[in-house]
Amino acid sequence: MKIRFNFRPLPLRLWGLLALAGLAATACDDKFDPPYELTGDGGFSTIGAAPAGLQAKYAPGEVVNLLVGFNAADRVREFTVFQVVGRTDSAVVATLPPTNPVFDTRAGITAQPIPYRVPTNLANQTAVRVDVTTTFENGAMRRQRFTYNVAAAPTLRLGTTASPTTITTFRNNLAATAQTTGDIIGYNLVLNEGGIGAIPTTPSTATLFKNVDSLTTFYRIGTGAPVRAGVVRNPSTGVANARTVDVTVPSAAQGQTVTFLFTSYAGPYAVTATAAPITIAAPTSLGRVRTGRVTAGPNAPQDSASYDLRLGANVLNSAAATTKDLFASGISGATVSLAAANTTTFYRIPVATAAAGYYNTASANAVGTLLYQNATGLAAPGPVAAGDLFAVRVRGAEPMLLRVVGVKPSTTGSTARVLFEYRAI
Repeated sequence: MKIRFNFRPLPLRLWGLLALAGLAATACDDKFDPPYELTGDGGFSTIGAAPAGLQAKYAPGEVVNLLVGFNAADRVREFTVFQVVGRTDSAVVATLPPTNPVFDTRAGITAQPIPYRVPTNLANQTAVRVDVTTTFENGAMRRQRFTYNVAAAPTLRLGTTASPTTITTFRNNLAATAQTTGDIIGYNLVLNEGGIGAIPTTPSTATLFKNVDSLTTFYRIGTGAPVRAGVVRNPSTGVANARTVDVTVPSAAQGQTVTFLFTSYAGPYAVTATAAPITIAAPTSLGRVRTGRVTAGPNAPQDSASYDLRLGANVLNSAAATTKDLFASGISGATVSLAAANTTTFYRIPVATAAAGYYNTASANAVGTLLYQNATGLAAPGPVAAGDLFAVRVRGAEPMLLRVVGVKPSTTGSTARVLFEYRAI
């Protein structure tokens, strides 16, 4: 994990507008004095910061680009920056005359950029007050102030809170070596581990972190340049956040290695966690085709009521429920319903998709991804008819495709039958 500064150029026209952020004060200590003070007859002043206004938390060594707004006709003599750490006396940290101020014609205000650097030796959670005094040529003064707490720059690592080695979840339930283009991989990440986002009422030794502005995903094919793939906005107010980010294997990665990178941004700071590269393979075919049947009814054979999709055979009623991936669960007139006695789940393929030849062309990767994307739609097959097509997740693991070939309903107590065929790895 590597932390770096993320400097961004600021358009000049934004300086004045941002200075209009007003009489800014952030409430990290209610006992600090009011944020604005007048002395003598003079002009006005405002305070803000670029690029996103004044913040409640800054990291040690961070440079805050202050913007002190004023009316140029009021003839400013100098600006003085004071700093108060905790309850110590204030100390002057900078004094400067108006130097290269910028003017925004739309806002009608002149703004003086003043860089303020957070002391590097302050402990986490320390409260700091900054006063900026504008002194005019006639001796009048205007004072603006803001307060902040010292917070840590962001941290980011792969893994879960409990396990730094539990990193990936392959959503198609295939092996790492079987991933292909279009597959979805979930990466576990921990942001600001063990951190808090605000000063607690009760004193705490937990680390106060800066807010995370965004968590951005990149991918790199081979040794190429990283490509931005997605972003999560405002994933953390500073508090610890364990989350899983899904990524899609890019189409251009076929036959090559792809590396996913995750970058957490907090103001001028950025930290990146890089996952291990994955070699992208050809799609895994559903090359094994089997046929089967299940029966139901008062006179149905006991050895054909349930079916084990892994074994490719019927199992007795007395067999363990964990082996019963499919059985005839009900008969109602001309309708026969199917279900599973274990954790095997089914997704009914839309008719139009089935009609387009999905059963013969879909790979295990495609079926596995389809099951993940339709996780809320997984259920027992229910009533079935010839031609119905199902994506199957067998016992929470491998994907299959099952097509109903024929249905013989039960009439006047006769045995009902459902014939099917299915494709497996």
